[in-house]
Amino acid sequence: MRKTLVAVVCAAVIYLSAACRHQPAPAPAIDPADVAFGYTDRTGSKLLMLPQTNNLPISEARAKSMAWAVCSEGREFPIRYVQFQKRTPVNSGRQDADSFADNDGHLSEIVQGQAAPGDTCLLVPAGYLQAFPISRNEFPKVDRDRRSSEYGRRRAEASIQKRPFDLTPFQSLSEFAKQSVSRIEKEKGRTAKIYWPLHRIGASQEVAAVEFTAMGDSLLGSLVLVEPTGLSFFDMPASIKSGRENGGCWRVDDDCEFHYSAMEIPAVLGKPGRQLVFFTFAGAEGQLIVLLQASGGKLAELGRNYRYLAAR
Repeated sequence: MRKTLVAVVCAAVIYLSAACRHQPAPAPAIDPADVAFGYTDRTGSKLLMLPQTNNLPISEARAKSMAWAVCSEGREFPIRYVQFQKRTPVNSGRQDADSFADNDGHLSEIVQGQAAPGDTCLLVPAGYLQAFPISRNEFPKVDRDRRSSEYGRRRAEASIQKRPFDLTPFQSLSEFAKQSVSRIEKEKGRTAKIYWPLHRIGASQEVAAVEFTAMGDSLLGSLVLVEPTGLSFFDMPASIKSGRENGGCWRVDDDCEFHYSAMEIPAVLGKPGRQLVFFTFAGAEGQLIVLLQASGGKLAELGRNYRYLAAR
């Protein structure tokens, strides 16, 4: 009996050892900062990766690892690496759809679907969207566009007529917005001038741009992720004196006005507690592009880039 028991135990040990040897290795953890940025051509079927902040291209190996493009409205497209595209002699330096064929950078193609022409996209490796799934924007684009258009029209009228611009028609009056503003003002110890929603997920989560009332020379605008359990801020402080001396407080030629209508959230990814916010901010000469991660009450930068788009 004892020999039989020993034999059974040994057989079990051998079986488990063999089973362990054949277990697949756990998938490597996805680094949320392992991303690149790019823009599409006039057909919306090709992507050119933007260089890094030191104006050098990312490595070819890393470029080839990018398997998906996340573009405006959280639309995702599978992509395939093609080659490194060389700059032509007539290159203008502008990183737009019309200059696409003349610019240099790693070139990829969208293998299924079609993005908007000239769109800015977040490029991610395989497995990234499983670790950080996309949350759709429930604030309809048509409503956002209508609001921004009306804001631009009224602002232009006020400028022509040399009168103060009245923000009252653009104040968010929903109960959620009122509660959010109260929480934000308490957190920052400053009065909010306007709360401008950009991205909505369900009934209890938004990403909004908030401009605070000036305190002497100090200006503050923030991108805020509002969740039931907390607030996460990407603060953009500025100085009136410095801004007037240098041609802009937040962007070139902004007249020290916080242009929230020029901001977009192409996508929010991940789940509550570890969300990523893909943020763009258009200016007179180009577009700031940032990927942020909510952590400890802040929207911390994971990656930043810039598209030069100055008009001809």
